[in-house]
Amino acid sequence: MSENKYQKDCADDLVEQVRNGRMTRRQMLVRASVLGLSVTAVGSMLAACGGDDGGGGAASPTASATGMEPVLGGTLRVQIPPSITEIDPVTIYDQGGIVLISQFCEYLIDLDDKNGLVPKLAESWEPNEDASVWTFKLRQGVKFNDGSPFEAEDVAATMDRLVAPDSGSAALAALEGILSQGGTEATDASTVTFNLEKPFADFPFMVSASSYNTVMLPRTYEGDWPNNPVGTGPWLLRDYVTKQKASAVKNPDYWGKDAQGRQLPYLDQVDWVMIQDEAAANLQLQSGEIDLQPQTIFQGAQALFSDPNLRVDIYPSSGIRCVSFNMNVEPWKDNKALRQAVAYCLDRDAINTALYDGRSYLGYDTFWEPTVFPGSPDVPETRAQDYDKAKQLLADAGYPDGLEIQLTFSKYLENPQYAQLIKAQCEPAGIKVKLDQMSYDAFYAGDSDVTPWLNAPMTIVEWGSRPTPGVFAQAMLLPTSAWSSSHWKNDEFASTFDEYMSTPEEGARKELATTLSGTQQDDTPVLLAFYITQLRTQKKTVQGVRGPGSFYCDLGQAFMEKA
Repeated sequence: MSENKYQKDCADDLVEQVRNGRMTRRQMLVRASVLGLSVTAVGSMLAACGGDDGGGGAASPTASATGMEPVLGGTLRVQIPPSITEIDPVTIYDQGGIVLISQFCEYLIDLDDKNGLVPKLAESWEPNEDASVWTFKLRQGVKFNDGSPFEAEDVAATMDRLVAPDSGSAALAALEGILSQGGTEATDASTVTFNLEKPFADFPFMVSASSYNTVMLPRTYEGDWPNNPVGTGPWLLRDYVTKQKASAVKNPDYWGKDAQGRQLPYLDQVDWVMIQDEAAANLQLQSGEIDLQPQTIFQGAQALFSDPNLRVDIYPSSGIRCVSFNMNVEPWKDNKALRQAVAYCLDRDAINTALYDGRSYLGYDTFWEPTVFPGSPDVPETRAQDYDKAKQLLADAGYPDGLEIQLTFSKYLENPQYAQLIKAQCEPAGIKVKLDQMSYDAFYAGDSDVTPWLNAPMTIVEWGSRPTPGVFAQAMLLPTSAWSSSHWKNDEFASTFDEYMSTPEEGARKELATTLSGTQQDDTPVLLAFYITQLRTQKKTVQGVRGPGSFYCDLGQAFMEKA
């Protein structure tokens, strides 16, 4: 594809942002990847910018970064939590299911370790003049592991399946209001056109690895994936026992090759063991029974850092533990002052130290955090702990003598420790927090109108890393959002958000983001006290695991050094 006027204008604007010091070269490259600019165009942009990276930072550890010659063959043993749902690419939404499915099925676009977009099953993409239509060129010669060719009709069928209102697809959280059934058109066998409901400048993220359910499936897919494990990926499912284990062997007909032209994957086999208890999983790492843990939780894992046989890789992330106020119910309904009072009770530095040993970024109840998402506006207010202000806000809210609230959360990750910290920090202001801890399965059980995570009065929900603030907002802060635990309905925010997502020019986007950030923080539908740092632990002999941590775990180029 050659660059159109929209792309060229955006490229000129990005160069100007770098020249004026408002964006680093690395940030420019990420935005260029979203726009689908060609290698030639990006090279010209870099030359026009001059200077060095200006803050791009070091890459996370990968095989390419180490420069090691890959070792062929062998078996990798991986620990993941059991999926809380049946393994189905359409409906998965938890770490165990996502990590497993993404080994066998692939996305149109992958993410690199800096959340830039990388071609996968799509080789290129470009928007029309207002980003309401996106055209993708597909990689040719790719086959599903059942022998059928991967073509544009498969993409159209996959996307129509995901956006069907009754599909149960978790992708609706990202795509609702953006793409509808019939909106994905197979122009020819290798060309797909996405006709969006509205202009959306970040649309490629919505069909990338950051939108977990958008793996490509055959047009003939009818479900029951464990008994029909079809995909285009590097692995073939050999055994699967629900919530216990899985095993895969290399796909000898996989299309992928490394930079030197060697057939992927390098390994012969991957075995997964499913363990919910983090302490038990860490013990298996230390005993040598497990080679890799894609997501390590800092709480209880301190000994892993000093184990001479293990390496803990650290990935800056935008993952969150989101505290939501359900504004459909009392006491949160129509009571901004009360929500703000809770926000001013939090000592965010102390929370970060207690939960992550100070490794994570502080958050201030807005998704547009400049330390997490470069290019975001300055945070309106840093919200240090202030009990005098919290007490005044309580009085303004109609609770001068304090009140009791209930916080519901799952016994998963750092949620129990975080809940205890919230309880302790709210008490001096006169807010008594009753903790309602549930099992992981129970917290997420049921349809959207009854499940606790979407309907309890106040919740903690763990969200994996997203590459841009707009993806978070689309999923949980709009009146139409499918995954809104706060049930916030702010039409002004939604209107400004639509304008923000349709605007390509970075200066204008930043002005709109400033408005969005201020509105979100002021109304406080959710508390965002921190953005976590992702940890991935493996034996020191494990190399080449790719992806920016958490759910993103590409084993296609993984290998194990010889002892």
